[in-house]
Parts: sequence; structure tokens; C-alpha cells
Amino acid sequence: MPRNYDFVSLPQQKPERVNIQAKDGKDKFGHDKYQLNTQRFSGKLFLDLTVVSPLAVNSGITVMGSDLAQQTLDPTSAKYVATISLIQSSVQQNQRLIIPGSSLKGVVRSIYEAITRSCLCKTNAKVPDGYGECKDISQLCPACVTFGAMSWLGLVHFHDAKYDPDNDKPGFQTGLITPLFSPKPEAVDLETGEKIYYDKNNKIRGRKFYPHSYQEEVKPTIRIQQAETGKKFTTYVNYANLTKSQLGTLLIALGQDPENQLGLKIGSGKAVGMGTMRIDVVKIEQLNINRYLSYNSNSSDLEGNKLQTFILDAIKSAKPQPQTTTAKNQLNKPVVKSANQPLVQLKQLQEIKALLGLTKNS
Repeated sequence: MPRNYDFVSLPQQKPERVNIQAKDGKDKFGHDKYQLNTQRFSGKLFLDLTVVSPLAVNSGITVMGSDLAQQTLDPTSAKYVATISLIQSSVQQNQRLIIPGSSLKGVVRSIYEAITRSCLCKTNAKVPDGYGECKDISQLCPACVTFGAMSWLGLVHFHDAKYDPDNDKPGFQTGLITPLFSPKPEAVDLETGEKIYYDKNNKIRGRKFYPHSYQEEVKPTIRIQQAETGKKFTTYVNYANLTKSQLGTLLIALGQDPENQLGLKIGSGKAVGMGTMRIDVVKIEQLNINRYLSYNSNSSDLEGNKLQTFILDAIKSAKPQPQTTTAKNQLNKPVVKSANQPLVQLKQLQEIKALLGLTKNS
């Protein structure tokens, strides 16, 4: 199988870690208590997910086709799959296809990590000095603060994405996938003789991502349950006590930046072009903390133009802005860190756009 992946480089500056506990708990901003100030945002993001290339979130179980006869449609014969001997099943709930919230969270986190000064976690690769996994909650990188780390629950919670709730069909069809193999960290480029995963210092080159496209050269032979192109899922994400910059970075990772529209890669077969999904934020429910202080206070919903204005404002806060002349003259003054300082690394954002960018017609 031809190589179909590339690496997003690590930021030159090492991960920027912060103490989430702060002194005397005055500035603590965890998931356990909503903060009574205007610098933190809490609420829900309501998402529509559209399948751009066939999606299969493998359950790890291979079953006889007759066991799924009432669930899975064969698109070539327009009949259910009783005649198929064996088929790899997808994750489901109440006989309907779902995307587990944990899978979705992992995909979004990988992009969030790549575009911020975050650590390299859950890997056996040889990482550069200073980029190791956060193991102390008094020193957490941006991704660990938002998505969680050992002994820290994080500030976002992803729920399972369910197949179009308005559709009475289960959402399954049969598909074919090529045999896939484990990563080969020791692989060498046949033209240059250099290691593909590691640089000259024998450290990992960056974070690995698969592009949306794939030039098929191997005949697919394995039967799978999958959701076809155009199918839709819905879900929502709870967030608590995020700064505007953190919320904006999350929205960029969800592909909502008009200048850097990204598609997510979910489930099996990413190496062969499967699992591309487009995300649309259709509503934001902003939690009004006064609802806990008054019987007459409600949460506010953002939709339409108000929603787009809010999203663009948050994304702007997440990205560094061009410096003004006044700001340039203040370069020699001590830098005071702000909780709302931009988190996004523009170089890495452009690199990931080159791999995961979607066109308007996707």
C-alpha cells in the first residue's frame, strides 16, 4: 500500500503549561464550578455531522451477514445482507449507527493539539525534550487543560453522535475496505534513505495525519458496515469555563474557521480515504450562570447571524493578530500573560489545512 500520510511539524517553542489550580484556588477554572465572571464561557455546541466519504466506526466484532439482515442494505442489490457470509460490524445503539463521543473527542483533540503549543501524549515515539506528556495538573498544556489529563477531567464533554434521528432507517450499508496494516515507525524513504517518522536527531517529526484523498491501488476485499456519503449525524458538546480563546480554538478544530475549513477523519480506513466528515455548528446554547441565582433567568440560544458573529469573534480571539505600531514599540516591555491570550500557531494551522482542508463543494 502506498504511503498516504504526512506530519504536521511541532511548534518551535515548547509546550506552554499553566497551573490550573492557582494560589488559594482564587483563579481555579475547573469543571466543578461555573465561574461568575464574563471572561469564561459555558454552554452547549449543537453539531450536524455530514459523511463526505464512507464512514465505518468498527466495533471490533465480525458477524455473519444473516445476523444483520434487517439492518444493513446492500447498495448494489438494494436488498438486505442475508447472503453475505461475514461482515465487520460498526458501533451501534438500539440498532442504529452511532459515533461514540470518545472517538469524536479524540479526533478533535488531535487537531487542537496540533495547532497549539501542546504536549505529545499517549505515544511510544521518541519525542523532543520538553514535549513529553503532561503528568502534573499544576503544569498542563493547552490541550490537556481543555480535553483533560490524568487527574483532570477537562472542560469539554462530547456526547455520542447519532444517525439522523428523523430517519426511520438504521443508516447501515455494506461496503468494502482494503486490508490495513499496523504503522511502521522504522520505515525508511526508499528515495532519500531517511527515516520517515524521525528526523536527524532521531526525534519524531511531528503529528501524523491522513489526507482526505486516496489513489486506490489495492482491490478492497473485506466486507464492512458503513454509513454512505451524505448521511447525517447529530450530537452536542458541553463546555464549561472556557476562555474566548479556548472556545475559538475548539471551533477551529471543529472546522468552523472560514479561512481554514477542516474536515474530520473518523473511524476505520483513514489511510484509504474513508471517514471524512464535515461539521456544522447549528446552534450554541450559552449558559447564563444567573439561572442558579434567580428563578427568572434562562440560557440564551445563538442561531443564524448571531451565531456566526459569535463564532467569528471567538475564532479571532484564538489567532494572533497583526501587531500595531504601538504594540511593536512595546516589544521590550515585560510580557504579562493573559488567560485569554491567542493559542493558535498559524504555521501549524496552515500545515493541517493542507492535509485536512475541505473545499466549498465537499
